[in-house]
Amino acid sequence: MTSPSDHFANERTFLAWVRTGIALIGFGFVIAKFALFLEILKGEKSIGGSVAYGEVMIILGGGVIAYGIYNYLRNEKDLFKNTYTPKTTENAMFALAVLLISIVLALLII
Repeated sequence: MTSPSDHFANERTFLAWVRTGIALIGFGFVIAKFALFLEILKGEKSIGGSVAYGEVMIILGGGVIAYGIYNYLRNEKDLFKNTYTPKTTENAMFALAVLLISIVLALLII
């Protein structure tokens, strides 16, 4: 039998996913807008790649929020049925995908 605290914990986790996604989206906008600001100051198009990095961060933020929604709904269903099992492999694969994207972005900057 699940208790309300289980559902509240699931909701807090979901809100943490949303907060992380919003932070990534905001950071992506900062990267893209700062690159455009530098282009205006210099009067030349020398930082076009930074706009692409910002766009990737925005898309990554959206992906984090989408995964958070998926995770929240799946966990709620499992809690309701009292069949919850940790999704260690799925969460590890998602974290690995985000890590690989960040490594690729870091290597492209060099």
